[in-house]
Amino acid sequence: MTSERLIDVCIVGSGPAGLQAGYFLKKKGISVQILERGADPCAFFRTFPRHRQFISINKVHTGLSNPETRLRYDWNSLLNDEGLLFKDWSRSYFPKADDFVAYAETFAQQLEGEIRCNSDVREISKDGDVFTLRCADGSAVRARALIVATGVSQPWDPGIEGYDLIENYFDFDPAPERFENQRVLILGKGNSAFETADSLIEHAASVHVMSPNPVRFAWQTHFVGHLRAVNNNFLDTYQLKSQNAVIDAEAFLIEKSKDGYTVHAHMSAAEGHDIILTYDKVIACTGFQFDNTIFAPDIRPEMKHFGKFPAMTETWESETVPGLYFAGTIMQSRDFKKTMSGFVHGFRHNVKCLSEFVAMRLTDAAYPSQAISLEPKPLAEAIIDRLSTSSGVFLQPGFLADAIVLEGPEAGRACQDVPVDWVLGESSLADRSLLLVTLEYGDFGGNSLHVKRQHNVFGKEPDAFIHPVLRHYRGGNLVDEIHLADHLDADWRPRERRDPGAPTVLEMTFTDTGGTLPPSEVAHRQVTAFLTRIGLGQSAHIAAAE
Repeated sequence: MTSERLIDVCIVGSGPAGLQAGYFLKKKGISVQILERGADPCAFFRTFPRHRQFISINKVHTGLSNPETRLRYDWNSLLNDEGLLFKDWSRSYFPKADDFVAYAETFAQQLEGEIRCNSDVREISKDGDVFTLRCADGSAVRARALIVATGVSQPWDPGIEGYDLIENYFDFDPAPERFENQRVLILGKGNSAFETADSLIEHAASVHVMSPNPVRFAWQTHFVGHLRAVNNNFLDTYQLKSQNAVIDAEAFLIEKSKDGYTVHAHMSAAEGHDIILTYDKVIACTGFQFDNTIFAPDIRPEMKHFGKFPAMTETWESETVPGLYFAGTIMQSRDFKKTMSGFVHGFRHNVKCLSEFVAMRLTDAAYPSQAISLEPKPLAEAIIDRLSTSSGVFLQPGFLADAIVLEGPEAGRACQDVPVDWVLGESSLADRSLLLVTLEYGDFGGNSLHVKRQHNVFGKEPDAFIHPVLRHYRGGNLVDEIHLADHLDADWRPRERRDPGAPTVLEMTFTDTGGTLPPSEVAHRQVTAFLTRIGLGQSAHIAAAE
């Protein structure tokens, strides 16, 4: 049976991204239908992570009163105006997946009329500008725009001969008793691999973790998808020679016999050297990929990043299928292994932008903006306030920005938490004189736990830790930029404008200024000087172009 009603947007998947997109679009009065394959919303997190431990933090006690700033340390709440915060479901710093499912179920109640469960989408086609989604039960939905928020729902095959003979993180039985006194190999070196290895320490005789690439630590790369401290207890057992090991090698052949498995691998840390190892069990923790088989061949989206993610534009629209958008963890195709789009705390802000982009497509509306003074002193204060309180630019460093138009009819308009690539690429602002304001990391160097802080007042060298960056563009070309010093609290406001209970650094010595100044004073002077340098405050510069 086919529904004849044409809706504005169909969303496939009712995980956190689908719910977040539905929430914002419904608020805009746009008709939405969310199709969920499972019997209940948020089906993915009812199974994953397999060991039910989240690595996304839930910091309840922050000393902060500003709800926006508290979101910097709340990585699980979805954006909403109703006060639905994950802390009311769990107080644990690293919460359990089941608590998130309970939170998502409550959030989904706001979209009860828009969510249709037990709707397994089998084929997506497009005729002109209209998408048709056909489900396993024979029903169909027609929509002017489509958002796919199905995540990475299929295991990724790394191309190892015999890969199909072993167990996979995707669907294996994680009960540690199954591995009692056995030799176990885990393929992969991400969080799922080490999460699994940690669970086996007390049970297996020995555990080896293998991949061709070295372990990458989140505290060194700033990418939370790399190995997190909560999952790295296993490394102690390796370095202290407790029968476990981390092996830099690429498995190329797995053979199975009645006695177990024989694994052949090329050593990457010993060039030209191969090893042959035997195990009782082998588990693949090699990652996931997006499933594009539900699309008709003529609109099947192109893939990238080893075939794991769809190729998409600056607005998360398919590069090859107009009107097809992507939400959730697959948004990381745009900032692959750089920032936080693969995780709720990152993609929730992306999805807010996405809802605006979809609305712009359907209604020809302009992207929302706020009026802002272009006089150097009040603008400097406004910029510092935003950098000290915003969660979007903080959690998506260098990826999301505040964009301020400096010239032309829209001079003095600011778009907040927007993708840098969109501002400089697809947006109507790209050819204007613009100020882009971001928070970014520098380079930690070799030792991320002993980092030299630059704290220079000339703004030329980026500090390693997260710090403000202001860039002036004209016609898409970078004209000037400044890096401010980092701050221990990531709050560059003067004491009187900060949260009363928040900790604060009152004074620091900046030798270039000839004395001791509060960091807030140094930041304000730097920003004001930069704004003056690029010409703000001069009437000819801020006047609308004739």
